[in-house]
Amino acid sequence: MPKCLLTALCFAVTIATDLLAARLYAATPEESLAKINQLPAAERQAALVREAKNERSVVWYAPMNRESLREFTSAFEADYPFLKVEILTGGPQSLLNRIMTEYRAGRYQYDTMNVRSSALYTLKKANAVMRYDTPYRRALRAGFTDKEGYLNGIWASLLVYLYNNKQVTRAQAPKSIDDLLHPRWKGKLGMDKDADDWLAAILDYYGDDKGKQIARGLGAQQLNIRKGRTLVSQLVAAGEFPVQIDAHHHEAVALKKAGAPIDYLFPEPFIPVKAASCFVMASRPPHPHAAALLVDFMLSKKGQEIAYRQTRWPAHKDLATGATDEVGNRKTLVPDADKWGARFEELVQLTGLLER
Repeated sequence: MPKCLLTALCFAVTIATDLLAARLYAATPEESLAKINQLPAAERQAALVREAKNERSVVWYAPMNRESLREFTSAFEADYPFLKVEILTGGPQSLLNRIMTEYRAGRYQYDTMNVRSSALYTLKKANAVMRYDTPYRRALRAGFTDKEGYLNGIWASLLVYLYNNKQVTRAQAPKSIDDLLHPRWKGKLGMDKDADDWLAAILDYYGDDKGKQIARGLGAQQLNIRKGRTLVSQLVAAGEFPVQIDAHHHEAVALKKAGAPIDYLFPEPFIPVKAASCFVMASRPPHPHAAALLVDFMLSKKGQEIAYRQTRWPAHKDLATGATDEVGNRKTLVPDADKWGARFEELVQLTGLLER
């Protein structure tokens, strides 16, 4: 073989080998975004926008009503008119199951999803979510982020004591866990059947042993347990029983403003928080840079103000701290997502202690 031909052949083989190696060791979307997140703020934003313009859309799996969604997507698309948010709505469990099915089949269709933090464990085990350490995380409350970067919280529901003010005065109403265990409340307390979030917060605060003791003590109080926190609140307003111990704060505020005969108290020594909703990014997003911009928007003060106007308790530290009906500087506790994701079946079984 002529020397020049041999040289050309060797050169071609080298190029092919280098291209194959580049493909094998190409940065994942998570790695690419991690590098962008290290840039100064203006350069970072410019890099995300530049790449997102080529992607043109972002896919959001959203277990939310369309009216609320429209407020977020309209504001986002106004900021980024070159992007279209494609929405797939459904129940949280059905969307979660869809993602699992898609990933098992090697089909990667979603970019982002808002989901309860307790579902993160399942998504991480399936390698269906990535870490995204966006600078916007720094403005979030305690409990709305994790160390790894998977959990980027957007909002949560505070759980308060709601009472019928025709049956109970504010001075008489229970204010703490110890108050709930007093014999005077036997048979008079209501609670949602799905009490896992509330119990997880109790166990996180007091520890497993004392938390289980409290659960057994409440079970002995002959709780009025029904399916659905909203229903329990309505039954208290109707005078069916005088107190609900795990009412949604925003629903209590709405009932009170509507003239229902109820009032509510923030529990002491802390306020349990229903597992935070977080905005996750797919591990194999079709539109990674557009997805990053959408996550940033949802965590930003602008996105969080929309959530606040929708009566959600936002993750942003600077919001929901001033008015009479707001939590202010009271201690709140968001259940540990990693711990209770791994122990979810155990937690569901422990809620049985409340139904004695």
